[in-house]
Formats: sequence, C-alpha cells, structure tokens
Amino acid sequence: MRIGVASLLALAVSVGAVGPAAAHHVGVFIPRDDDISKNFKEIKFAVEAGRFDLALRLFDDGVVHTTMEKEEKRLPRGLEDGLRAALRGKDSPGVELRLAVFLTFMTRERLAFALERLRRTDLPPERRREQVRRVLDAAWRYYNLADFAVVSRNAKTSAALRIGFEDAYTYLGSAMVDPMWAGAASAGASRADEAKAAAVIGRLMEASAGFIAHGATPGRAGAGTRFPAR
Repeated sequence: MRIGVASLLALAVSVGAVGPAAAHHVGVFIPRDDDISKNFKEIKFAVEAGRFDLALRLFDDGVVHTTMEKEEKRLPRGLEDGLRAALRGKDSPGVELRLAVFLTFMTRERLAFALERLRRTDLPPERRREQVRRVLDAAWRYYNLADFAVVSRNAKTSAALRIGFEDAYTYLGSAMVDPMWAGAASAGASRADEAKAAAVIGRLMEASAGFIAHGATPGRAGAGTRFPAR
C-alpha cells in the first residue's frame, strides 16, 4: 500500500504533538516543532514508509537541505551528498545516521550560543539565565530527535547528553520545563550556579562534537550500517 504525502505529513504532525507531562525527566520532555524538526520528521516518516522517492523530494525541497547548504563549510564534508546517495540507494541506516549527525550539529550550534549568552555579564542575572534556558530549549528540540540514532550507536554518549541537559537546567535555577511544553508541571526553582551550568554546557558541546566526528566517518565512506569502533 502506497502512502501519500498528505498521510505522511499528518502522521508526522500527530507524532510531534505534545501530550501532558507529569514529570521533568527528559524522557517526557518533548518540544514543539520548528521548520527544521518538521522537515526532519517528514523525511523520516517517508523513509519508514518505504517512500524513498518522496523522502528525497521532501529533502531537496525542504529547510533541512537549505540549512545543510548554508552550513556546508562547517558540516562534515560530504554529509549532504551522502544523505542524498543514501536516499537514492534506499539505505535506511545511512539516512538515519546522516540526519542524526546534522541534528547533533544543530544542537551543538545552539549550545555554543547558550554558552555565549551565559557569559553576557552586562545582562541582569535572571534575564541572562532566562535567555540561556530558551536557547537550551532550542538545543534540546534538535537533540531529542537525534537521540534515536545516537543511543543505538553509543549509549554512553546518549546518556551523557540527556543527563547533561537536565543538569544544565538545574544549574540555571530551573527544571526542563517551559510554557512551550503543554501540560508540563513545575517542580520549583533550584539554586542557580552559572559556573557549573557553563561547565555542563561545555561538556555537552564536547559530547556533541564527538558524535558528529564519529558519525561522519561511515558517512564519508557511504555506509551507515555500522558505527565506527571506539
């Protein structure tokens, strides 16, 4: 049975919808989509439905492709071409890995910006921390989608990143809760420690960079079924 574009898009939207959350663990912390995460889900669901032709079209016409071209010099070499080749070759693991590398790159970019904002001593402390929390929201939006591939290839890196996000929010005087997550209940504010928050964000950037570097290795070789040995 062939699945049409409209059906796939409806499925992507329904899976991305936010439900009530009664806890703050990252396992139930699901952000709303932006254009990149929406396009990622469209591609992913087309691949899972066996519609690689549709997935390729959604990639070529979407914001994921546009962003890859914009960041071409900073992304691992050959990532875009490798993703397109994986789509044409109906290589689901190859597609999965390359999309995860891209999303982890976007995560690292937001983490770098969060660290930059945290160092803005010209801002009042609470305003500074609020800005950092919002940037972390954006970083988690991307990593939350990449984790499905990260955890299957390096569980330790996945755990370090997920726990790291929780720690970063805690040291910023809050929990992983924001109005953009419908139904999330507040556990109350924690005592802020910006030095510890900065250290955690730095480690998150290192872990993200590590996955990008390792994930890009089989991507350049054209095979996404194996993760490089550590």
